Amino acid sequence: MSYKYRNKIDALTAILRKLNNMERVTAGSLAEEMHVTERSIYRYLENLQAAGYPIYFDYDTKSYRFSENFKLTKSPAENDLAQALDLNRQVVSSATVAIAVYRSNGECVMSNEAMGRLMGTPDRSIYGRNFRLFADWRESGLLSMAQEVLQSGEERCGDFKIVAAAGREIRFHCTMMSIVHGGECYLVVTAQNLSPRMKKEMQVARFFAAINQCTNLIMITDLQGTIKYVSEKITELTGYSAEEVVGQNPRIFKSEKTKPTVHARLWNTISNGYEWNGELCNCRKDGSCYWEHMRISPIFDANSILTHYVAVKQDITRQRELDEELYQYAILDHLTGVYNRRMLLKIGGREVSLAQRYGRPMVLLLLDIDHLSRMNHLYGHSAGDDVLRQVATVCNSHMRETDILARFEADCFALLLPDADQQGAYLVAERIRRQVSSVSFRGPEVAFSCTISISGIMLSADYGDLEQMLQAGQRLLHQQPGLLDRIVGIHDCKEQHK
Repeated sequence: MSYKYRNKIDALTAILRKLNNMERVTAGSLAEEMHVTERSIYRYLENLQAAGYPIYFDYDTKSYRFSENFKLTKSPAENDLAQALDLNRQVVSSATVAIAVYRSNGECVMSNEAMGRLMGTPDRSIYGRNFRLFADWRESGLLSMAQEVLQSGEERCGDFKIVAAAGREIRFHCTMMSIVHGGECYLVVTAQNLSPRMKKEMQVARFFAAINQCTNLIMITDLQGTIKYVSEKITELTGYSAEEVVGQNPRIFKSEKTKPTVHARLWNTISNGYEWNGELCNCRKDGSCYWEHMRISPIFDANSILTHYVAVKQDITRQRELDEELYQYAILDHLTGVYNRRMLLKIGGREVSLAQRYGRPMVLLLLDIDHLSRMNHLYGHSAGDDVLRQVATVCNSHMRETDILARFEADCFALLLPDADQQGAYLVAERIRRQVSSVSFRGPEVAFSCTISISGIMLSADYGDLEQMLQAGQRLLHQQPGLLDRIVGIHDCKEQHK
């Protein structure tokens, strides 16, 4: 497609003529007639308005026109337009955009203060200098673009970098166009400093780089909970990519292990403009669960209106596992997995107090493994450990949910039976004794079995202390040493005390 007008002045003159004749002028019709884009037409109209022509868009007729009662006093000649438009020194000098005008031979005939500031040199020092001799123009590609514009008459633009005065690096956006004035072709160069914009872009880039390097996950949602942004940590934490979660609701991570009341309190807190922090159990993309500590803060605009929420999430799965391991280590016997002596006294003591307060029966059984030290000597400590584990397993199989089992001493277990009478406790003890004696254990060379002796103490109104019940049970076992594989008896604490 060839342009109808070979230079800008002819095109602007044609537009003014149409407006002066009150023809219907639209961007589309002008673009079609002049064989240019509508974007170029808008730029032409802006140039005419900047030159002082009262052109406005009439919404009733959907076209451009002069203000009422305005008429051109004379035909818009090229010289008049050139003086009113790009070569108008007053407009050029006051412009914030850097502007310079060169002859086709490369000589600078006009430069404004903005160009001097951009190049870091007084604007008048640019006068008379020839751009064809500038090394930085050749190296940056400016010279090639200038020659192309002068030859084709078409406008060109691009981003460039040159080294100006004092070695200062300049990045700018440059637009070049050619105009004809007084029969001579000129190159009009406009440039806009990109440094402020690039500085802001670098700040934003560093900000997001810092967020992505953060060990925590950053997530931003709107007021409805739609995810607007997530940091790159999302993939490591959840298995989802950023593209998969942006536009989704955080409920895609929701796990059944987190109670609905927790989510209800969360949304109630942040929707009222307050910060919420707590721990949630969520699901990864592969369905596995993870724990996270989350702090959600509301974001307000300049008018204190709530607009978004920002969440900072920390993966605490390993921490929770370690806490659970430490807790289990603190309350359980690491070999058998049952409670240790400390937890027996703590939990069992509370059960004894409740039973005494409400007059409920309770029996304490002490199960002593016969000759455990001898089995360790004959078959090894690993075989003895296996005996302890098997005895604990047998006891667990005959317990109710309310019963409490603990490894009381190295070879002795304590089984607390709330709401159990003497006969019921005796039956439990007998079943455990028989099953333990029927278990076969494997030593280094031969198989062997073990036996246990059991004593029982009933809770008495005079003895509400678990420690005293344990002492009484031990006395029963020690009073008849050498007894193997039998139940010493289920006795009343008060009888033993006497």
